[in-house]
Amino acid sequence: MRFGIMATGGVGGYFGGLLSRAGEDIRFIARGKHLEAIRSYGLRIESVDSEFFKLEKVFATDNPNEAGPCDIILYCVKTVANEKTIPAIAPMVGDTTVIINLQNGVDNEEHLAKTYGQNRVMGGAAYIFTALGAPGLIQQIGGPKRIVFGEMGGGPSKRGEEILSTMRSAGINAELSDDIQVELWTKFIFICAVSGMTALTRSPLGVIVASPETHEMMHEIMCEVYEVGRAQGVDLPEDVVENRFRFLDEQNPASKGSLCHDLEAGRRLEIDALCGTVSRMGKEIGIPTPLNDFIYRTLKLADMQISGEIKPIL
Repeated sequence: MRFGIMATGGVGGYFGGLLSRAGEDIRFIARGKHLEAIRSYGLRIESVDSEFFKLEKVFATDNPNEAGPCDIILYCVKTVANEKTIPAIAPMVGDTTVIINLQNGVDNEEHLAKTYGQNRVMGGAAYIFTALGAPGLIQQIGGPKRIVFGEMGGGPSKRGEEILSTMRSAGINAELSDDIQVELWTKFIFICAVSGMTALTRSPLGVIVASPETHEMMHEIMCEVYEVGRAQGVDLPEDVVENRFRFLDEQNPASKGSLCHDLEAGRRLEIDALCGTVSRMGKEIGIPTPLNDFIYRTLKLADMQISGEIKPIL
C-alpha cells in the first residue's frame, strides 16, 4: 500500500516510520528544517524502550502534488491547520483513497468528509506521546504506541481489515473498532481533562493529582464531556469516567498534555477542538459545561495572543 503521511510530526513520523521500515511505499509530507534534515540524513526514530532505527532513504516533500495519489492517508496535523491543510491534500486523494484521521477531537472527520466525502474518511485515535527531538528526529516519550481506527458509521470493514493487516505486519499496535465513536469520545474524555488542566495550571499531571481540589476538578471535567457525548447519542459505557479517572494514576507524574506543551512553546493551541468543542456542543443541546467553558475561554485568550489576533499592550 502507498501511505501518505500528512504530516511528519511526532504521530505521523513514528507510525509512518514503522510502515516505511517494513517496506511500505510511504510519502512523507514535511517542511522547513525538518524536511531538510530528512532529505539530507534520513528520518530517525527513537523510543523510551531504547528502540532506535534510521530510515536512510525516504520520500519526503512539502508538496502534495509530488506525493501523488495514495491508498491511505494518515492525517495527523494539528487541528489549527485544518483550514489550509484539508484542501492541500487533494492531490494525494485518488478514486479509492482512505483518509484515516488521527487528530485530537471528535468532529474533525466531519470537516474532512465535507471536502472528500463520507466514504473516504475513517476515524482514528492515536495513543502515543511523541516529540520532535530535533529536525529529522522523532522521539516516542510515552504511551502504548497504539492506533485504533474504524468506519465512522460503525460495523465491520473489509478495507479496514486490509489496512489493519498491513499495520500489524509493520509492527504497529493497531486495532480495528466496530464503534469508533465510542473510542473517540473515550479518549476525548481523558484528553480534555489532562490537556485542559495541565495547560490551565501550567503544571505536570502529578502536581494536579496531588491536590484534592484540582484532582476533583479533573473528574468533574470528565463528567461534563461524558454527559455531552451521551446526549450526542454516543453509546459510552456507564463506567467510562471512573475508568479514565483511575487511568490518571498510571500516567507519568511529570507528563503534560499537548495543550500545555504548545502553550509553553508559544505554538497555536487546539483549544477549539478540545474543551471548546465540549462548550459549543453543550450549549447546542442544553447541557451545562461550566468547567470546560472556563478552560476554553481562558486558553482561547492565550491562543489569540499567540496567533497575534490580540496584540500585547506595551
